[in-house]
Amino acid sequence: MGMPISVDATCPVDGTRFTYGTTPSYSIFGRALDGRPYGSWTFPLALPECPSCGFLAVFGELKPEERERAQALVESEVWAADETSYWRLNLAETAIGRATGPRRVDRLLNATWQAYGDPVRYGRYVGALSAALEDISDAMRAEDAASWSFVQTFVANAERQAGDFKAAGARLDRLEASGLDVEGAPEIIARTRELIADGNRQQVRI
Repeated sequence: MGMPISVDATCPVDGTRFTYGTTPSYSIFGRALDGRPYGSWTFPLALPECPSCGFLAVFGELKPEERERAQALVESEVWAADETSYWRLNLAETAIGRATGPRRVDRLLNATWQAYGDPVRYGRYVGALSAALEDISDAMRAEDAASWSFVQTFVANAERQAGDFKAAGARLDRLEASGLDVEGAPEIIARTRELIADGNRQQVRI
């Protein structure tokens, strides 16, 4: 079960102290085809967003050069745009130099879950997610083929939900052509292909 708690946080940019709601534990009962969990809490998990500048208090104390880059980010037009917290987390990690390929994919996937139901923003997020995965696809497959397979199905379903059925189908084609035999993946691929054939853009549970 998820138990709500309040946690104290301090903004690493301007020093604002605030509290945010989260949980120390939760259970996952299943997932949507795009990877979004369902369980005893709301997903994705809330991030500690500074109420004054919106920066995320997840980095601990920033080094002087990181803080300078973070300050420039929060003063930029990019930061002023109406975006979700996980999209902002990706921006922040990139700006201060803590982004990696896998982190970018994770943050952008979480951002798509937050933007579901907002077609314009959702499509933009999915486009960024697809590009981020392509950047690291070969390396990710070499390191963990099973995880790579499932992330490919997550992104294919995000593309389907954005209405890009051609891209989703092509991604599944490439995944099947890889010849990987990962337990559970064929069933997910088959279900996704059915949804693509029906022109179904809904978020569907596995």
